[in-house]
Amino acid sequence: MLKILFLLIFALSCGCVTSNKVWYRGNTHTHTELCGHADSHPEKVAKWYLDQGYNFLILSEHNIFIDPKVVKLPDDRRKDFILVPGQEVTGHKHIHTTAMNIKELVPARYFNKEKDKIVQNHVDRVIEKGGHAILNHPNFHYALNHHHIRKVNQLYMFELFNGHPTVNNHGDKDHESTEEMWDRLLSTGMLIYGVSSDDAHHFKKLDSKKSNPGRGWVMVNSNGELSSDALTHAMIHGDFYSSSGVFLNDISKSKKHYSVYVNDALSKAEISKNFVTGKLVKNAQEGYLIEFIADEGKVLKSVNSLKATFTPPTGISYLRAKVTLTVKQDGAFRQYFAWGQPIFFDDRSH
Repeated sequence: MLKILFLLIFALSCGCVTSNKVWYRGNTHTHTELCGHADSHPEKVAKWYLDQGYNFLILSEHNIFIDPKVVKLPDDRRKDFILVPGQEVTGHKHIHTTAMNIKELVPARYFNKEKDKIVQNHVDRVIEKGGHAILNHPNFHYALNHHHIRKVNQLYMFELFNGHPTVNNHGDKDHESTEEMWDRLLSTGMLIYGVSSDDAHHFKKLDSKKSNPGRGWVMVNSNGELSSDALTHAMIHGDFYSSSGVFLNDISKSKKHYSVYVNDALSKAEISKNFVTGKLVKNAQEGYLIEFIADEGKVLKSVNSLKATFTPPTGISYLRAKVTLTVKQDGAFRQYFAWGQPIFFDDRSH
């Protein structure tokens, strides 16, 4: 009995929710004092994620490669935590890209009037250094739109959600949201997955106007292997879901079904933490909403439930799932999300 209780507590603390799968919780984008505008050194930053039950982290510093081997982690730490080598390639025109699982520094000095060519240069240089690219916060200064991104080759991931308070995830009356951007990219035949990160800079003071940790992350199913290569391989093939507060017991997809099962206890516990912030909305209905979304962002099915399964119809090119948790906090309605990756019904592959 004690062993069972210990395993349950361990699973909850690590965020490793299982349903014949092992999910590894990770953050692909965070900063340290080495960039000059964050407040904590690499060891302290890594320890924050370790203490919060994460399984992996990329110290994605601006045009600085932090070799995980030089970051001192506590000797008595959990062994299911690793640092994945990376960098934020910080380029011209506010265009930034996480270089995931690189072997060495990616050069960032490249100038071009065409924004898509800047992104393509980032992607190409990241691949040369043995990694894969995640295009970061495209709505930061509204630097990019779906037309720019669609022209880029071998880009399989972008930040659908970024927890920094100034990156405009939800767009405005003149600019598309990152989720609208995603559906436009998917609808025009691009193979691209949506990543959630926190882009944390501030660890010493928690404030909604600060870029605090813990506001966005991914849960990766890498077939039980916690290594940089396995995690990267899983992510570029869409074997993960992204979150800004919602945990899932399971998510599974095939050409015959797409199923989502929410973990209510873990989700409610997570959004109660003072560093997690939700999207402010008006006059919303509290509870969970599961949506299945296809071409052009059309919602094919929506269910107010903790779990749902959908059988894809013929004639669609992709299907993805989204979970929205709406709660009333301090007199206001806030929403937290989980995003399932798309499954494709055409010939796109890599």
